[in-house]
Amino acid sequence: MMRMCLSSLPLHLTHLQQSQFLRWFRCWVLLLAGLGSTYGLAVGRAKAPQDQTPAKAEEKVESGQTPAASTAAPDDTSGVQKELEKALAEFRVQAERVTSSSVGTGNGNGSRPKTRDYRGNLYEYLRNDALDALPHQVRQANGLKSVLRRNQFGFNLTGPVRIPWLYNNRDNTFFSATYEGTREKIARPYLANIPTAQQRTGDFSDLVDNAGEPIVIYDPLTTRPNPAFNPAQPVSTSNLQYLRDAFPGNRIPLARMDPVSVNVIGYYPNPNTNVGPFLRNNFFVNAAETNTPNGSVWKLDHNFGSRHKLTLNGRFSSGLDGAAPVFENAANPGSPRRRVRSRSGSFSETFNISPTLVNQFSLSASYSALAADASGADSSADYARDLGLSGLQPGAFPRFELVQYVDIGSQPGSLVQYQVASYAISDGLSVRFRKNNVKLNFYTSRGQVNSFRPRNPSGRFTFNGKLTSLPGINNTGDPFAQFLLGLSNRAEQSIVVHPSYFRSEQYQLTASDEYQMTPNFNATISLGLQIDTPRRDKYDRQSSLDLGLINPANNRPGALVFAGRDGRPRTFSPTQANWEPSIGWAWNPWGSRRTVIRGGFSLSYSTFPLYSTEFGTLGFNASPLLVSENDQLVPVVALRNGFPSSFVPPPDLRPTAANDLRAEYFEPEGILPYDQNWRLEIERDLPADFVLRFSYLGERGVHQYTGEGVDLNPLDPSALAFRDQLNDLAFNQSLRPYPQFRSITPGYGYPIGSNSLHRGQLRLEKKFSYGLNFTGSYFFSKLIDDVLGGYNPQNNLDLKSEKSISPNDVTHQFSLNYLYELPFGEGRAFLNQSNWLERVIGGWSLSGVSSLRTGTPVMLRALFNNTGGFTQDLRVNLLPGVNPHVENPTASQWFNAAAFVQPLDFSLGDGPRTHPSLRNPGFQNFDMSLTKRVPVTDQWTLELIMEAFNALNYGNLNLPDRMIGSLADPNLNAGRIVGTTGGRVVQLGLRLSF
Repeated sequence: MMRMCLSSLPLHLTHLQQSQFLRWFRCWVLLLAGLGSTYGLAVGRAKAPQDQTPAKAEEKVESGQTPAASTAAPDDTSGVQKELEKALAEFRVQAERVTSSSVGTGNGNGSRPKTRDYRGNLYEYLRNDALDALPHQVRQANGLKSVLRRNQFGFNLTGPVRIPWLYNNRDNTFFSATYEGTREKIARPYLANIPTAQQRTGDFSDLVDNAGEPIVIYDPLTTRPNPAFNPAQPVSTSNLQYLRDAFPGNRIPLARMDPVSVNVIGYYPNPNTNVGPFLRNNFFVNAAETNTPNGSVWKLDHNFGSRHKLTLNGRFSSGLDGAAPVFENAANPGSPRRRVRSRSGSFSETFNISPTLVNQFSLSASYSALAADASGADSSADYARDLGLSGLQPGAFPRFELVQYVDIGSQPGSLVQYQVASYAISDGLSVRFRKNNVKLNFYTSRGQVNSFRPRNPSGRFTFNGKLTSLPGINNTGDPFAQFLLGLSNRAEQSIVVHPSYFRSEQYQLTASDEYQMTPNFNATISLGLQIDTPRRDKYDRQSSLDLGLINPANNRPGALVFAGRDGRPRTFSPTQANWEPSIGWAWNPWGSRRTVIRGGFSLSYSTFPLYSTEFGTLGFNASPLLVSENDQLVPVVALRNGFPSSFVPPPDLRPTAANDLRAEYFEPEGILPYDQNWRLEIERDLPADFVLRFSYLGERGVHQYTGEGVDLNPLDPSALAFRDQLNDLAFNQSLRPYPQFRSITPGYGYPIGSNSLHRGQLRLEKKFSYGLNFTGSYFFSKLIDDVLGGYNPQNNLDLKSEKSISPNDVTHQFSLNYLYELPFGEGRAFLNQSNWLERVIGGWSLSGVSSLRTGTPVMLRALFNNTGGFTQDLRVNLLPGVNPHVENPTASQWFNAAAFVQPLDFSLGDGPRTHPSLRNPGFQNFDMSLTKRVPVTDQWTLELIMEAFNALNYGNLNLPDRMIGSLADPNLNAGRIVGTTGGRVVQLGLRLSF
């Protein structure tokens, strides 16, 4: 019977005559009915041996085993028969929808009506701030409007390929085409600090600290040694090493202001709000981001008989990524407007060589590009010259960094342009014999990045405020006051002569075997070999430090070397080959299809990264860096004098070309990060279409990339004993392992980090029945790492102390997604009739997604950092015996700031990187959707969609102030929260399906 039935199976259901179709269906019914007496099967359902409760067919055992013998009672046959009758009735209904009418029947004249060969939909979604609630953060800043205009539209069409008079092989060739476009303007609220109107004129009489006390501005021209200084005692207000007079009335005379600074101030907006505390949070902007993406996806399938299938895929997208500006002028410090585009395509061929042997071959290519938008800043404009600032390149607005104030000028990397492409070939062979399914797969890819990305194209100037402070004394001076004087303590620029053309390859060979040991247990084992080539440049324009090579300038180890020169290879790391094993298994204990236990383990390696940066090209490009000899006493650049031209222009291929710079270093062993993953999952089918799943996931990451915050040329902590002498640049550098370099950065690719994750999940799913389905998931997890990301370590020689609960750790998460078809209308419990009332009330469904999660760990940091450049990320001290928690955390006091204190000058904090028990505020969000389905004709359906994101208009608390001051100079706002974020957004949509 099985062979007879299989021989009658059609290739394409839509072209069967009705008699053939029903004959084929009845064959399957007879076959399943015959199996039912042996295996307890009904159409679409399977019996569980222990209780004979039917289970849905789609809830199959993952191991793919044959069902165990049924112990059904003889009288259960009637139930099977009823299921068969219901299935037959439903099948006939579906058959009428998807098949052609039989020739000569149905309409009485032998004609053949059109079939639904083509399917698709058209849709439009609309958002407008007139429908929304005003966001909490906008209202708190006294804003009245938050622009949101969003139109999302598109279509999808699928069906057979048919070209009139040329091609009509509708049985073998099919296509799918999708297009989507978005036109969006959405406000991005931004609240920050900016100098007051009177401070812009040099009057700092209103300047106060974090406790509301006046801050004194000192005149750097009056600096002189203190003859009464006692070097045996620490510097303090009673033992000053240098004397400096305050500006009379805390006012800088107009004649002392640098003309460049005065010109720049014209681009600096005035304060426009007063959120506080004190004069802080006085600048609010709610400018609109503009996005115009267009994307399309195309797919073509063609069958050559029953054994060959070819598939072509294509994806195309392009558009404007128009970030919201912070300033509405050329000095905007926010992200620039950019044009993005991407293209990808793939070809695959599946060849069924025999019933047990299948080969799959594929080719793919992808491309993406980013460039500045032509309607944005003029890349040929010479803003530096217009400001009176010489020695810089045109193209961007010079960057002026003002610590706690909003910066002025183009964002670093604002002139970036890059093109990223990848090409891949893969082939897989699958062989099934007996209880084994063996697979052999080969994959190779080539990646390339063409990048032009000067980090500081028109200069970058830093003002830390120390030149207007009392030397050695915290809480004096101000960065903006130092800027008005035009005295920069650090200056740099980037001169990129040539774009970079980076390349790398990857090869993978994997063998796996899926083995069905018993009908209730199967296992899959896999072993892969991954080969990765490190980054190289098409023209060998790469450089790195050789920390063993003698530098001619000081005869100390550490000199710059160049790829492909002097007998060196084209790369700075060797090609890596690593084994990647994995095992997975699935078990039905006691032969029950209602319970599945799964588990597995895998080890996988990362590849060498290809970033679109100029990292590792020093010598071929230039990055002049000027640092003050003592940033408390003398500037490195006066803006009126311009950027000095004392550097050697590129190319500079001398071994000393990185001296006095931020040198760049490739890790020479080519160690790649790897992850170990293990999991255990138990799934149980419950009555009433419920499924309960418990899972555990463990992960351990080794040799993880730590980020560019690590300095490989650090000071030893014992150097802190020299205290204020560390402010002298020459003395500071003499204590470092490689004194000829300001610092040594490994970029993003320094593999010394680690992480560990343990996560448990409890998931309850209600499969669709009685108009309802939902899935609720609860996660409990803990993530520990020492991966710095964008942060700096406190001590570069003790990176193990950075290990703590991850800044990204979220302990508890809960999510619920649901769909409920309201019980009104045809085929439902109420109003099950066709009339006007049913057409209005029927066809509605309610759906939504709700999520709640606890906060991330609090990262406490010191308000003042007087360590002589030892660290850029100073932690706090913990006060023993003081509880950091408060009984009822609120915005006015989220944690007890009195449990922490600023470390003494020239000492490190003893607190951890993240606090082990203090958490930032959590997050909750409730999205809801109401949909009305309206049948227009037999083949056309209209859906009316109303969605509300953050439907409850809930405002989530912002992060608390984490900066901890000293007992003498406290931060009264520490532990407090300013404002909430969020607001309801409404979206209306139409979807027409056919």
